[in-house]
Amino acid sequence: MRIRQHVNPLRSDYLQIPLEPLDLPRDRPVEVELGSAEAFFLMERAMEDPGRSYVGVEIRRELVTQSNGECRGKGLDRVRSVFANMSVDLPRLFPPRSVSRFFINFPDPWFKHRQRKRRVVGEDLLCQLFELLEPCGEIHVATDIFDIALDAMTVLEWEAPRRFVNLHEPWSFVRASRFAARSFRERLCEREGIRVWRLAYRRL
Repeated sequence: MRIRQHVNPLRSDYLQIPLEPLDLPRDRPVEVELGSAEAFFLMERAMEDPGRSYVGVEIRRELVTQSNGECRGKGLDRVRSVFANMSVDLPRLFPPRSVSRFFINFPDPWFKHRQRKRRVVGEDLLCQLFELLEPCGEIHVATDIFDIALDAMTVLEWEAPRRFVNLHEPWSFVRASRFAARSFRERLCEREGIRVWRLAYRRL
């Protein structure tokens, strides 16, 4: 089965995806990965910290089916991927102040100028994440493309300074992840010696 590498989230049929309720346990912190792909990162997070619930938001239905099947096979019942569009569906998936961490790992670069509006980390998304994060909740971004990292930092530091604070120091990257979990792309970067730019912010 051929799985598309890039999907335009602004396409009309991705703006009205029927959603199933998540029904997450209320006694566990919730971590969410936006653009979770095969959910390797979330599976490793669940093994690293099994006392939480983990949700992957992915716009490619094939990967959602694949990752949910793999989680069932591994007995990782606290990890679930959902077919949804992070651009519009997050408020329908999560109640306000219910998420402890959002992870955005290696978002699509959309290099062409006319495609830049499709980039993930923008002010609209951050406004949504601010409402969905619990007090002192966190946002973590990782990318191997400096332009993407700089765009994300600009939005977090300049356009949303009253919402988030840098966990390291203003206008700076995090030197290393404090989590053992790694996405497929991150492990590939480590093997090939490609630098990963990391950002970590806390909700004010």
